[in-house]
Amino acid sequence: MRSLPPEKLGILGAVSAIVLAGLFEWGGDLMRPAPEAFPDRSGYAAPPVRDLPPGRTPRRPLPPPSLYDIKLRIEEREKIGSGVGTAFVVSPDYWLTARHVVEGCDRLGFVVDRQHVVPIRSDAVLHPDADIALVRADAGRSPALSLGPLPDIGDVGYHYGFPGTGKGRVSSALLGRGELHGKSLRGIGRLVLVWAETGREGVAPGSLGGISGGPTLDASGRLVGIAIASNTRRGRVSTVAPRTIQQMLNSGKVPVQEAKQAGWAGAPSFSELEQIGTVRQLYCKVGS
Repeated sequence: MRSLPPEKLGILGAVSAIVLAGLFEWGGDLMRPAPEAFPDRSGYAAPPVRDLPPGRTPRRPLPPPSLYDIKLRIEEREKIGSGVGTAFVVSPDYWLTARHVVEGCDRLGFVVDRQHVVPIRSDAVLHPDADIALVRADAGRSPALSLGPLPDIGDVGYHYGFPGTGKGRVSSALLGRGELHGKSLRGIGRLVLVWAETGREGVAPGSLGGISGGPTLDASGRLVGIAIASNTRRGRVSTVAPRTIQQMLNSGKVPVQEAKQAGWAGAPSFSELEQIGTVRQLYCKVGS
């Protein structure tokens, strides 16, 4: 086979780099600006959940981190305004969310309805290298989610939160490992799980902004991730990996129950988690 001259190889390499950069462009911020009011979505008809065709994503063990992991680049923007995200109970009076939801906030609170917010402590503990944070707040009798095992490729996952102006869950199947590239992500914080979206319940088409910080549960209702980024065009959601969650909980000395059956016959609906207070919408106030 005849080899290409060096100058043509250089051009080919540059074109390949541009194509790959376009393929892996990633919308890294799933937090959305705070609206003046939350419209009534009780009449919204959610699209049906679509299952993956048999054999589309064969179930197999997730391999260790490697050079073959999906490479993703995120845009880390400076927080210039108030916004909302999602948080969930992981232990009595301890909540987990995404770091970018609470970083740079002057005040935090739980959204009660369209016009009311209950203030909570704003001194969140931020992971230095990963997009995850721990928040202290009274959880009352709301049951905590238990940490589950690392899922396999092809396993079903459910992402819960308040995307857009609605609320609900997004179903997906695990594609594999990903490696996020951003200014503040280093070491273990770069390693994430990448899921292919398969359906939405109570969530309108389009951006998933607002679901950031929400839990990802497996088919048994166990915690296996936290939503931190998405690519709506390609139907992808990336989540903090269970190992990073465990590291965050260990550093905060937060007691949790691991790999326990959550008490549901399957993954709960969003309304079930909302009614018991396990998942809440989190408000970030910037400025006075």
